[in-house]
Amino acid sequence: MDDQNVIDIDMKGAPACGRCFMLVARYAPQVQAPTGTYHRECYEAWYFGRYGRRPRLNPGDNGSRHLYSVRDQVRDKAA
Repeated sequence: MDDQNVIDIDMKGAPACGRCFMLVARYAPQVQAPTGTYHRECYEAWYFGRYGRRPRLNPGDNGSRHLYSVRDQVRDKAA
């Protein structure tokens, strides 16, 4: 790969997704969970695989349309 064609992009501390470990772009749909920041698609796929339904997410506050937070805390049915 030519170094001349590589564009250096400064992500300014963008967090890495907790599932796929790729950087989460600034305006990409993302979920803020207590365990970290995730791409929305990664979080929904993990949640659906674990609980068999889509997660309930709160829309972002202060007009941030790309940021979601986890609404409910699901407990395992093992107890």
